[in-house]
Amino acid sequence: MKNQVSEQQQEQQRLPQRIILTGFRATGKTVVGKILAQVIGFHFLDTDQKLCQRMGCSITEAVQVQGWQYFRSQERALLSELPSWEKMIIATGGGAILHQEEWQELRRGSLVVWLRTDLATTLSRLALDQKTDEQRPALKKQEEGQNPAQEIAAVLAEREPLYRAGSDLVLDTEGKTPEELAGEIYGTL
Repeated sequence: MKNQVSEQQQEQQRLPQRIILTGFRATGKTVVGKILAQVIGFHFLDTDQKLCQRMGCSITEAVQVQGWQYFRSQERALLSELPSWEKMIIATGGGAILHQEEWQELRRGSLVVWLRTDLATTLSRLALDQKTDEQRPALKKQEEGQNPAQEIAAVLAEREPLYRAGSDLVLDTEGKTPEELAGEIYGTL
């Protein structure tokens, strides 16, 4: 019994304080994060869900009424709190990586995992998700004339260098179940 407790304590000591899941929309951050939290015994936090609770509305509603700048300021404030949270699996919104100062602070003591997928898979997943319109507002003004594929490709081109530089581990999600991805992350710990 004493050895078992000692082994559990050693495992907890070798784990990072936080595991941060980053990546674009529909890469599986929330699903993978929940599975990983159960496996490790950490708490789970989805930053978009937490922001909706704080703002009292959906992200789409917040952006429509207050604008992207308001939403991003709320996101930045939440990110600045997270470095003090421990034993957490945190699924961040796709744009959280844009807050570079807060992101660098959050990386300390964390393992950051970029869940990556290609454009076709992203579009397919977004089309299948019935909550996409409610949870994922358009990233740019529709007057710019971009269709969703053009919009996503442009945003990915802007963010991929940030995801790459701001992550410790990159996992491609195509053809993998959330359980397999959680297992790959766990295997690196």
